[in-house]
Amino acid sequence: MELSITSAAIATLISALTSASITLWLNKSNAKRHIDDQLDAILKIAVQYPYLESESFTSTWLQGKNSDEEKYLRYDVYCTLLFNYLTRVATFYKYDKEKIENYVAIKDWVRLHKDYWFSPTSSYENIDSYDDKFRKLIEHYLK
Repeated sequence: MELSITSAAIATLISALTSASITLWLNKSNAKRHIDDQLDAILKIAVQYPYLESESFTSTWLQGKNSDEEKYLRYDVYCTLLFNYLTRVATFYKYDKEKIENYVAIKDWVRLHKDYWFSPTSSYENIDSYDDKFRKLIEHYLK
């Protein structure tokens, strides 16, 4: 049995492969733009409320986390936003630590907000909300 491939079939195959490659590139580009936009949004919040990134404030989390004080309520939501963002970054870079660290200062961020990570307002929040790979990544930075 002889297999005959026509030039039309080859052109169709090349067109399909090119289209698929472009679609994959666009999807990756859009995903990268999305995490860039999220980073900008987090940084804008930190500029508006600089205490959220101040060690003199973050170190008081354990004493203030159960209060109704606006600063602590805001910090709780900010940290949730931050760790949700970091899980998206980790997923985007397929948990490649070098790529993640080249993109964002994850070590500094995780270490600054370690008290929140270890002691969120809901006892099992970080265990239930994040997958095992992400929890291990965070714990790696907190060793």
